[in-house]
Amino acid sequence: MDIKIKDFEGPLDLLLHLVSRYQMDIYDVPITEVIEQYLAYVATLQAMKLEVTGEYMVMASQLMLIKSRKLLPKVADSLETEEDLEQDLLSQIEEYRKFKLLGEKMAEQHEERALYYSKPKIELVYEDATLLHDKTTIDLFLAFSKLMTQKREEFAQNHTTIVKDEYKIEDMMNVIRNRCHLQEKIALQAIFSETKDINEVITLFLATLELVKVQEIQVVQEENFGNIYLMGKRNE
Repeated sequence: MDIKIKDFEGPLDLLLHLVSRYQMDIYDVPITEVIEQYLAYVATLQAMKLEVTGEYMVMASQLMLIKSRKLLPKVADSLETEEDLEQDLLSQIEEYRKFKLLGEKMAEQHEERALYYSKPKIELVYEDATLLHDKTTIDLFLAFSKLMTQKREEFAQNHTTIVKDEYKIEDMMNVIRNRCHLQEKIALQAIFSETKDINEVITLFLATLELVKVQEIQVVQEENFGNIYLMGKRNE
C-alpha cells in the first residue's frame, strides 16, 4: 500500500500554518516553538522516507541558525543580529500570508465569473492513496511529529535492542479498528503507548492515515494544541 501526503506549497506555507494555529498577531507568536514544530515535521518526513525538497531543507538550516543563536549568551551585537533574523522570517511569513489571501480572493472571483461565462465545471476524482491536504490531516501529522520525537527519546533511554519485525499496514489497521470498537474515543498517544520501535510507530501512523482516508475513523481535536482523539464511525 502506497500512501502519499501532499506537500504544502512550500516552507512558508508550512510556517504560515504553524503560526496561524496560535490565533494571534504573527509578530507575537513564540518563534522558538514554531521553529521546533517545523524541524520536527521535516524530521518526521525524513524518518518516513517521504521526499523532502531542497527548499524545505534550506529553510530548516535557517531556522536552526535562529534557534542556535537564541541559545547563545546574549551580547549586544549578536542580540541585534538575532532580532534581525527573526524579524526577517516573520516579515516573510506575513508577506506570504497577504499574497496567499490575494490569490484566494482572485480564485473566488474567477469561480464567480465562470458561473456566468463558462461551461459547468466537471470535477474528475481519481481513486488513489493520496491524502487530502486539509486541516485535519495536517494537524494529525503535526501531532504525530511531536509524538515520534517523544518515542525516539523513550527508545534511546531504554537502551533496548529489539529485532525489527516486518510490520504491515493492514495488520495495524485492524489493531486500530479493534481499539476504536472497544472505546468510543481514544487518544492518539494511547494508540502508540505499547510500540516497541520506530518502524512500528511509523507503520501504525500510516494505518491511522489510511483509516481516516477511507472514513472508517474520524479525528477530533477540540482546541488548538489540544489532544487529538480517534473515533470509529458507528452505524446509526
